[in-house]
Amino acid sequence: MDNTYLVFGYRGARYGLDARAVREIVWLPELSPIEELPRHIVGVFNLRGRIVPAMDLGVRFGHPREAYRLADRVIVLESEGVRVGVVVNELYEVASIPQAAVEGVQGYQALGACAHFVCGQAKLGGGLAMLLDANALLKSAPPEEALAADPAEPGATNLAPAYAPAPASDEETKVFRERAGTLAREPDLAERMGLSAYAVIRLGGELFGLDIAVVREFAHIGSVAPVPCCPPWILGNMNLRGDILTLLDIRPALGLAAEEALSEVVVARMGELLMGLPAAQIVDVVYLDPADIAAVPVSSDGAGKQFCKGVANDGGRAIGILDLVRIMAARELQVAQEVH
Repeated sequence: MDNTYLVFGYRGARYGLDARAVREIVWLPELSPIEELPRHIVGVFNLRGRIVPAMDLGVRFGHPREAYRLADRVIVLESEGVRVGVVVNELYEVASIPQAAVEGVQGYQALGACAHFVCGQAKLGGGLAMLLDANALLKSAPPEEALAADPAEPGATNLAPAYAPAPASDEETKVFRERAGTLAREPDLAERMGLSAYAVIRLGGELFGLDIAVVREFAHIGSVAPVPCCPPWILGNMNLRGDILTLLDIRPALGLAAEEALSEVVVARMGELLMGLPAAQIVDVVYLDPADIAAVPVSSDGAGKQFCKGVANDGGRAIGILDLVRIMAARELQVAQEVH
């Protein structure tokens, strides 16, 4: 019988977690420390009113703590009302692993107290992956009553001053902090306040926002297979958990040079069309008031301004709100080649 695992990378190693225990995956936010918690619980964050402890697997396995990055994520596990977040560097795939491909844990007994987190080792196409016991990770999490402070205020905490995963620049600290605020927001509060959500990406050193309604997920760009007889803005196809995803480079439509490396992809859906929009960086998800989105200045001579619905000022950051429908119909992205 096959089991489904979420395969991820951390500190150069590959791990797998039973996909049934995964509640959701979020961008690493600013964390708040709590005294007297185990060293591998590097902080906590507010996830829509519930306090979630964040675990560093490297520290738990006896390695020194390393700096975190904006590209890091947190896999939130939940079972029987208990939650814990696991910090990861990369998400690889959701894989169906047959039991015959899994070796037992006898070889890991030398790890001592850490061994109970490992339930096996799996042979995957990309190498080996250590399979982690989600129940053991959850049991190692501190009880929720040790994290929440004032039960009279649901979702409130008397936490020590928050810190961004260090070392971080002022700009990175600001992003970590904004993520924490976004995660703490109740899901229906933004709607009541009339806010709209946008996925923010970085291209050519500039920030652009995509309506979250068209965004299906974010992914890391893996192996890309070129598509013959296509213009250069079609970068190729990649395998996304069994689906073939075509990567469309929107930089030509925006008048941006196609020089920087693109390592992330926004998976977007427009009607029946599923596409991948590569980006140099997926920065965040932000909530914006329509009143904060100004029209593109008429005097602006920037290329691609016709594909922007407006410009938002988010805490001093200028974000161009993209019109994906117009971009897809752009002359710069038309296939005009003929094959004889």
